[in-house]
Order: sequence, then C-alpha cells, then structure tokens
Amino acid sequence: MDFLTNFWNYITNSIKSVMSENSNPPVSNKKTNKGAVFANVKRKSYKHEISMTGSKSDEQLYIEAVRSRYISSVKNPYYKVKAGDTVADVAKKYGVEECSLLDANSLDKDSAKKIRAGKVLKIPPARKVKNIKNLSDVAKAMGVSNDFIKKLKRAEDSSKLGDFKFHNTAYVDDAGVKTIGIGHVVKKGDPLKLSNAQVCELLTKDLLKTEENLYSVMGGKNNYDKLPQPIKEALLDMSFNKGIDVITKTPGLVYTLKTGKYEAAINKMTYTKSNKTGKDMSGLCKRRIFDISLATKIYKGRIPQSNINTAQQLYNKGIQLLRAECKKNGSNFNNMLVGYNNEIKAYMGNKIKLITK
Repeated sequence: MDFLTNFWNYITNSIKSVMSENSNPPVSNKKTNKGAVFANVKRKSYKHEISMTGSKSDEQLYIEAVRSRYISSVKNPYYKVKAGDTVADVAKKYGVEECSLLDANSLDKDSAKKIRAGKVLKIPPARKVKNIKNLSDVAKAMGVSNDFIKKLKRAEDSSKLGDFKFHNTAYVDDAGVKTIGIGHVVKKGDPLKLSNAQVCELLTKDLLKTEENLYSVMGGKNNYDKLPQPIKEALLDMSFNKGIDVITKTPGLVYTLKTGKYEAAINKMTYTKSNKTGKDMSGLCKRRIFDISLATKIYKGRIPQSNINTAQQLYNKGIQLLRAECKKNGSNFNNMLVGYNNEIKAYMGNKIKLITK
C-alpha cells in the first residue's frame, strides 16, 4: 500500500510540475535593441518632469484639429524616375522634403544615388499653408505656444524689432547671410519684398519643413509626437536656426531623445559654430541658452543642476566671445553686455550668474 501511495504521489507531483511550467510565459533571451525608438530602457526621472506620452491626449487631439484649419494635406501621385533625376529634384517638384521622400521609399542618401531610370517612387503628401495672417496664426498652425513664436522672432531679429514689426525687405544678418522675414535665408528666385502676412506665411512654411526633418530624425511622426512639448519647441528652434544637422551630428543627442533621457539630451544642446565660418559665436551661445530654457520647461519643479551648469558654461563662453567680437568690431563691450545679460535673464531668470563688467 505504501508503494502504491508513493507511486501515485510521484505521478501527481509530476503532472503539477509540468502544468506549472506551461503556465509560465517563456523567457526571451533576446537583448533589447538600444537603438530602438523609445525602447524600454531604464532612465532617471524627476518628480515633476513631463514624460513621454503614449496615446494622444485630448489636448493633443485638440491641437491637431486646430492645426488642420491652417494646414492642408495634398495627395501626390507616384513618380517614375527619368534619366538625370535626383531625389532632391523630385522632392522639390512635388513640394515635399527630401527626407520625407526617402523615408516613404525606405531609402537613405546612399541608396538613393543608385536609383535608375524607370523606378517608381512613392511621393508622400505635401503640406500646404492656408489662412496665415499673423504670428498667432503661425503658433496655431504649428501647434506651439504664442510665447515660443514671439521669442523665436525676437531671437531671429536680435531684439531689434518689436513683436509686430517685420523685416519686409531683404537684409544681411549678423552672420553675414542675406535674409528676409523671420530668419528666412534668401534663395535664388525668392521675393525681396513681403507684406506682414507673407512674412508669417513664410515662417510657417519654413517651420513645417523643419518639423518634417525632425519627423525623419525621430523615426516618424508618431515617435516625434511622443516627445514632451517643451522638448519639441527646443528642437524646432535649434533646427530652424542651424539646420537639421545640428541634431544629427551632435553625438548621442538623437539616442537620448529617443530613450527619454531628457536631462542628458538638454546638456547636448550646445552647438555654437557658425555655418558660414565654422567659428563659435556669442549670439549662438545665447541662442542655445534660449533652447535650454525652452526644454527645461519639462520640469514643473526644480531644474536639474547639470542643466543649469550647462547653461552657465554656455553663458561664460558667450561673454568671452562677445569681448573678442567687440574688440574686433570696435563695439562698446559694456553696452553690448547689458543687452546680452537682459536676454539671458529673460530666458533663465536668476539661475545664471551674470558677469557685469
């Protein structure tokens, strides 16, 4: 009897063991791809930080509905490549960004060079601007705050114009670049005289192009939309000011953005070299501090000290450059310093220790 009892217990326990193993989900041995967009990686978070979003909030849906009043999407046909065509030419023909055309056809710049005549390309929809009359319309069209658009204008105008005055004719900016409106670099065939409404419309078009490039860098619109609004505004300004290369060529910036490491990402917003001369400029140090001030709005409470330190380092560097620039140009350093400090204080409040002489 003891033998039968022991045998029966053995069979019962074996069945329970098998059932228990089958009920547990298999453990994957695959490693997480660190390069994956928004991969499940550990990150340092702050109590009052605005985090990445998952599904769209009611506020985001409302913003998109408002944007649709100012932006229309125009469907494009497929295009059969002809001899001599380049991706840039085709993108320009249909009013889309080159990066969007590449993404729509799973191409990069290298593979695009190997395209032969006869290949059919998918042309993504083109976004067209409508109903833009003023800066408030620009903000609504882009889904950003009025405050951001006004500050962007002041940064581009070097605070030389009021909020409701514009560069209606072409001029040469501080970097020696022929410009019109709000930071628009004049290209061959561009008009050299614009009304206020046309300046605002042109700004919206330029910001849309910038946004398209950011979509591409982040791996698509859905991934870009997951970023907190303050980070989006900082990236928009950086790319508008220096081109998308300021994002892609800053080591680690895209990775930190994709993985939600925002403190680290903000500390990388420090590119201050002129596109024309390749030299650091005091004005670009100030502009990056502006971007840091935008991005750190993700912290509803205390800003991490490392971000403040980065802004302070940029400021100290900017003042050194300003001294040298004033000496070279024969400008009054003390007068320039007052204006510089006023702008920095407007961006960062009392978080930056200012140099006064």
